[in-house]
Amino acid sequence: MPHSSAPDPDPVPGFVTIGRAAKKATLGGRTQVIVPVSGDTRALTDQVGALASCRADIVEWRADTYLFSLVGSHFVAASEVADDLVRMARYVADASPLPILATIRTSVEGGEASLDDEEYCALVAALAPHVGGVDVEIRRDGSSALIEDAHAAGALVIGSFHDFEGTPSDDQLAEVLADMNYAGADVLKFACMAHSATDAARVLGAQAWAREAYDRPVIGIAMGPNGAPTRLVGSALGSAATFATLPGAEGSAPGQFTIEQARAVLDIVEGSEA
Repeated sequence: MPHSSAPDPDPVPGFVTIGRAAKKATLGGRTQVIVPVSGDTRALTDQVGALASCRADIVEWRADTYLFSLVGSHFVAASEVADDLVRMARYVADASPLPILATIRTSVEGGEASLDDEEYCALVAALAPHVGGVDVEIRRDGSSALIEDAHAAGALVIGSFHDFEGTPSDDQLAEVLADMNYAGADVLKFACMAHSATDAARVLGAQAWAREAYDRPVIGIAMGPNGAPTRLVGSALGSAATFATLPGAEGSAPGQFTIEQARAVLDIVEGSEA
């Protein structure tokens, strides 16, 4: 029997739904715009308040930045902070007009959370029942079991991989994407620093290949100035979503555009529904 708060079944192969109740979005069709919100309680309150007037589809709550505001870069046990994170997850999920993707980005993948793999998995699992989806770093030990736990809690899972140093080889990218698919992630996401146009082109190639090979939504991003165009290519090249910022807010990764910039280009690339 499905979890009582599980998202509705996805009727079309290659499409998945994130969200609960009336706050839902579909990944796998038109490129969705995901807006990150981050920081301490005051910053989150201000950013969540600005969501009602933005043209985003999904909110990514960067829970690692909130964790950093509580404990800094010190290593902590999950039991010490889980209640605080869950309390904030409930607030963000209730106050946001859009579905919530909760992300705890670890320091080894460019984030602010200093957690070992066991503590990381425990905290992501604690957030899963309270949000529409969770990000799971596929290189963490225990990620496969964590994906199962998140699904049991009714959350969609975005499997993720990040390399802020460069773009791995084609074979390495294919291996990472295969690992995500095998582990059962609903969406496959990878983001790599592009040092050349060739790097950016390889990211797009891996994205298009994975979309056809696995029939799952894929988010492929080449970070930095050389990779900026990969954020705006649209669904024709297999892009399920792009990340864009609120006006005046800092991006969560190098090269992000504002929501209005991203939406304007995507409306041209994919055709406006207005």
